[in-house]
Amino acid sequence: MEIAQFLSGAARGRHARIRRCKPVRYRHCGIGVALLESVPVAPVFSRGDMQQFIRLAGGLSSPAILIVAIWCVALALVAFGPIDYPGQPSGTVLAVVGTGVALFLLGYRGGGELFDRWFARESMPEPSARMLNRAVTVASLLGIAGIGFVAIDRVLLSGVGNGGYAELLRCAPGLINAIAIKRTPILYLGYLMFSFGFVSLVLFLLRGEVIKGWAAALAQLSIVAPVGYALLYSGRMPILLALTLVVAAILVRISEGRKPLPPGHHLLLKTVVAVALFAIYSSSIWSSRQNFCTKLTPLIHQLEDKQQGAALPPPAAVTSGQVSAVHEETPSAAQTPPVAQTPPATQTPPATQTPSAAQTPPAAQTRPAAQAPPAAQTPPAAQPTPVISATELSKQMAAVTAAPAAAPQALTADAMLATMREAWNVKPRGYVISALEAGYLSPRAANIALSSYFYLTHGVRMIDIGWQARNGLSRQWGVYEVGVLSPILRVFFPNDLQVTTMEAEQRSAGLFGFFPTAWLSAFIDFGLVGAIVYVLIWGGMAGWGAAGAKKSRLLTPQLLLVFVLSSILLSPIQAPLGIANSALLLGSMIAVGLVVDIFTRWSAKAS
Repeated sequence: MEIAQFLSGAARGRHARIRRCKPVRYRHCGIGVALLESVPVAPVFSRGDMQQFIRLAGGLSSPAILIVAIWCVALALVAFGPIDYPGQPSGTVLAVVGTGVALFLLGYRGGGELFDRWFARESMPEPSARMLNRAVTVASLLGIAGIGFVAIDRVLLSGVGNGGYAELLRCAPGLINAIAIKRTPILYLGYLMFSFGFVSLVLFLLRGEVIKGWAAALAQLSIVAPVGYALLYSGRMPILLALTLVVAAILVRISEGRKPLPPGHHLLLKTVVAVALFAIYSSSIWSSRQNFCTKLTPLIHQLEDKQQGAALPPPAAVTSGQVSAVHEETPSAAQTPPVAQTPPATQTPPATQTPSAAQTPPAAQTRPAAQAPPAAQTPPAAQPTPVISATELSKQMAAVTAAPAAAPQALTADAMLATMREAWNVKPRGYVISALEAGYLSPRAANIALSSYFYLTHGVRMIDIGWQARNGLSRQWGVYEVGVLSPILRVFFPNDLQVTTMEAEQRSAGLFGFFPTAWLSAFIDFGLVGAIVYVLIWGGMAGWGAAGAKKSRLLTPQLLLVFVLSSILLSPIQAPLGIANSALLLGSMIAVGLVVDIFTRWSAKAS
């Protein structure tokens, strides 16, 4: 019903662009309207266009409409986009996606009715400006301090510095257990705190009209939390998550009849600059990681030999022709996409990921999508032990990276196409190949564009692969999705084999290192029945948040609605709790919202 009303409203808005004519502006109103209707004019961005855009954005602020739109677009991109995914979207994919969306909509309706029945009757005052300013200030300070603690541990106390270690694990994720890195309590304290920086930014965007002074400045400064998180783990997903939260907050504001951004602070300019910088950063990370992995290939092979000598399962390293995203051993998963490069003469097995909760972007895959997965591998009998200290690794990496790099070879179109076939089992559409052959598109530009496209769209194919391998996948109860759980098990419960078993199952199924989408993540973590419950709860959160944001003055539903909208935007990549430790973000949002709402209610009763 909500989707039908939205579509009919958009159609009506097209015919209501000239509603009236103000006498002050037009002295001859009838003549002016007749001329406007009879004389053809060039298209302009009129007030009617703006109203139609606002109506469209307001409709997309409904989780029910947004999830249908996002998945229609995702399936269309796979079916008709520049990358040819063989046989996709398949009938299995369409059935899984259709069922998942239907369950979400069912939960959405139930969540809205739950709010109407139990919460809408309570009259709550608007949170005071003083309360909101305090909440933003505290959340900002927690977020900034939290990412500072993580940076101190990673850069100063871990023994490996940061950038080189994080990039090494992107090149060879199987080495995650081979390196003995120091961990201090401030790392875990930082992880409990840094996600409040996201909350501060969202709260400022939602209520920026009353947030002033130092609180407003700190809220904008809290962008260092996602940016710092991405830089520390050589990824991009934390920044992408922050940008989708900004989009979600804008949609909520528009649905309430307000301007997209709070007035003042030059927020539009800052948003445009942030998006541009993110695009530049995303493009540059490809070439830098390619060069880094090429340089470190000898050191990677040396560490692999040590692992084999210690009777550890040999990891699949990424050669100069493959770059993988990796689940890191710290409570994080900063995602980075694959890079298509010239394959070496002797192709090594595709890179695999270390199983961490928050899934990271795709690693190279050689098994065709339609091929049935092999039998599940038997996991090792014990957790692997480190073979090199953090200090020694830092010295060896410094020596390798200090050496002059060999002159890079120009990437040719044939080499790029060969890598796409061998690593991803895909090929570009005919019109892309024609543009390459005609010289309209350079191999380097095509490499970056197609890699980014694969990064965002390959999850649809993973649904098919995961369904074929479903009998070999055991329930992980959140360890697959929630990024903070796998490192906790690895560090504090070294004899627990769940992470090792999960890694073996993911490798066997061909899912290791790839984005699973929201639907496949739910299935891997909770099985078929558990996934149904999971999606119903996700939809219920959406319905409760949407109803609360519309019918009450509570802050918690608004924050929850922003989180759900952001998770829907990213659902073709990951599940709601699997993006850059978004489980911690959800906890921080609920904590801030409840504190503000409870104190507002107490203040109202006291007065």
